Amino acid sequence: MASSSESRGLELPPELTCSILLRLKVEDILVNVQNVCRSWRRVCKDPSMWRKINHVNPEYMHDHNEVRLRDAVDRSEGGLVEIRIRNFGTDSILAYIADRFSLTFDWF
Repeated sequence: MASSSESRGLELPPELTCSILLRLKVEDILVNVQNVCRSWRRVCKDPSMWRKINHVNPEYMHDHNEVRLRDAVDRSEGGLVEIRIRNFGTDSILAYIADRFSLTFDWF
């Protein structure tokens, strides 16, 4: 088993970690990924991680999806420049986003 000082030597730069994590679903990042370790939590809390949000929801809609999407939008702290929503999107979430940012919506 590696000591904590040895494992820190394997830590990726935050920019690379962010690039890798952005390939995951928004829900996975908000529910699981940010709880893996401190460095991943820092990356997941960084507003630059949330400049582009790709929220492709499965075939179904749940209330928690809207809550998580609002959380992702809020984490951008005003830096959101692009959002993609597929198979999900209520008038209330679109109004929430539009009230906070000047965005282009990409409809599929």
